[in-house]
Amino acid sequence: MALSLYIHYPFCTNLCSYCDFYKVRHNAKLEKKYFDALSTELTLAADTIDPDKRKITTIYFGGGTPSLMNLSPLSKLLEQLKSHFTFDPDLEFTLEINPESIDVDRLAALKELGVNRPVFGIQSFNTRLLRMLNRKHELKDSFRAVYLARALGFENFGIDMIFGLPKQTGRRLSDDLNQLMDLSPPHISYYQLTVEDGTPLKKRIDDGKLRLPANDLMAAMYLAVNIECKNNNLRRYEISSFALPGYECRHNIRYWEGGEYLGLGPSAHSFIDNRRFANSADLQLYIKKLIKGIRPLIFDTDDVQSRMSEAVMLGLRTSRGIVRKEFRRRFGIPIDKVIDMQNLRILAQADLIAPRKERIYLTESGFPLADEIIRRLIK
Repeated sequence: MALSLYIHYPFCTNLCSYCDFYKVRHNAKLEKKYFDALSTELTLAADTIDPDKRKITTIYFGGGTPSLMNLSPLSKLLEQLKSHFTFDPDLEFTLEINPESIDVDRLAALKELGVNRPVFGIQSFNTRLLRMLNRKHELKDSFRAVYLARALGFENFGIDMIFGLPKQTGRRLSDDLNQLMDLSPPHISYYQLTVEDGTPLKKRIDDGKLRLPANDLMAAMYLAVNIECKNNNLRRYEISSFALPGYECRHNIRYWEGGEYLGLGPSAHSFIDNRRFANSADLQLYIKKLIKGIRPLIFDTDDVQSRMSEAVMLGLRTSRGIVRKEFRRRFGIPIDKVIDMQNLRILAQADLIAPRKERIYLTESGFPLADEIIRRLIK
């Protein structure tokens, strides 16, 4: 049996205005305490996992800004991981990188430690939009980071982008797409901006200082992203994810298909043995609990209804959709007993969803309306 591993590194040098992931400002002393706590958590977590499930196929360091981390404790952590788990020979090891935080020596050191899939958080190539998001990198940093990756022999890497930003016009999106395709990435995650509660960006929008693009422009942007990716042989395999054949993110696919994963670090989530559990999103509390030898869990549930609803939501976000046999094998009941069949028929008549004998999936027309379709299907 295989397992995926997610590790949350919460430190950032600056806080982006749109991000609601758990993060704190970087502090060297606090980072040391974090790594000490992470080591303890790893030992405690490994002891609860069946030995048959201790083969790791994917590792993903998210944040925060993992490219900031001290590499010495990272090296020790990876050695500790190998003492508890076996690594798949074809391990996918992803680490998120902010373009301004990387140089050739650091990127080479990460590769030496086993990272084989850097993901660059570029978001936009437009300096004005980057400053609005409180991103610190510039155009030259983005190009330099990708050129370094290629020079060091990284064949597999990704770029994260955002569309639907305030002040983003169709022309600015077109410029972003042109510069993005000039870099020829094998993988792109192109997210529509989600304005999250409690973020500085949300406050500026609520105060009338910024405005989101109109709905028709947002729809045109979504279409432009999809067309440009398709024209460059980047296949959409999830609503926001595009890849050359063979370069899909295996770690994320594991989430979407209901595979098991262990999450370490503050705010990290796990799914093992049909149980879903999560860590406290409070670094100080996370550290204090682990000093006492207690895992910092804030909830632990095996609620089947929630898992079925999540399987519908995640499955329909992928081009593969929901495979009927797999759903029945996981939950013991057919998918038709879980979703609203009347709404399914209505959506199918509108050519937004395709209910077939083997699977149910969104059509090309349905993908832009995925959230609304999923809302109508989940009972």
